[in-house]
Amino acid sequence: MRRLFVMSVLGVGLLAVAQGAGIAGADPMPAGQGALRVQAATTGADSSAVAGVLVGITTCAAGPMLATLTTGPDGSATTNLAPGCYLAQFTSASGCEPKSTTSVKVDVIPAATQTAAFQVSCA
Repeated sequence: MRRLFVMSVLGVGLLAVAQGAGIAGADPMPAGQGALRVQAATTGADSSAVAGVLVGITTCAAGPMLATLTTGPDGSATTNLAPGCYLAQFTSASGCEPKSTTSVKVDVIPAATQTAAFQVSCA
């Protein structure tokens, strides 16, 4: 009985650590909201993800900055938003410049993830 209790406590502790690290599952999308994902990659035949790209999010009406996303090792970052029209604006990336566009218009819809992709050239 004592061994079972210790294993149960250990299991709960590991589950809590896994959830805190994002291993056990991502935060669910709130009801009625959608998600905006930004993706940054280098151009060319051997394209690769670019971490550390900063992208500002505003409404299409050009209101105040709602969020600033920073791409992770996979070159992406995501935020949940209410449905509507948004602009994802390339802000900065160490040693990298946007290849063609600095902003992408995205229409967020409920229960779906929309992507704003940026092609960058890095020194």
